[in-house]
Amino acid sequence: MNKFLFSAALLTASTVALAKDYVTPADLSEQASDEMYSILTDYNRCMMQTRLESLPEIESGQAAADQIMQNCETHLDALKAHLTENDVEPALVEGMTKTMRTRAARQLMTKTMNNLAAQAQAAGNADKMKQEAEAAE
Repeated sequence: MNKFLFSAALLTASTVALAKDYVTPADLSEQASDEMYSILTDYNRCMMQTRLESLPEIESGQAAADQIMQNCETHLDALKAHLTENDVEPALVEGMTKTMRTRAARQLMTKTMNNLAAQAQAAGNADKMKQEAEAAE
């Protein structure tokens, strides 16, 4: 019984010691937290601005999305560096950047595919109008 109590006490003490070292983004100072949100805002702004820019040399939606993601990857690198400098748990740092990247990719692919579909429909409508004009002549 004493071995069990001793083991339980040791486990509790080690858990408490680990809990003190476990830093989350919510534990950051106000200044560090503001910096983190600034990086996230810059990343979102980069995604939006790059998506709105014309990429004429890109032929497919997937290639366009890849190019946009690559253009904004430096912001995620800055986020990783900032969180690591502030001793945030490495698994949380990786998880947060992975979540940001995944969410952005999903949104980007949806918007890209919708834009390509709209362009295809507009091109089809233009062809149809041209054919109707030729038939009317």
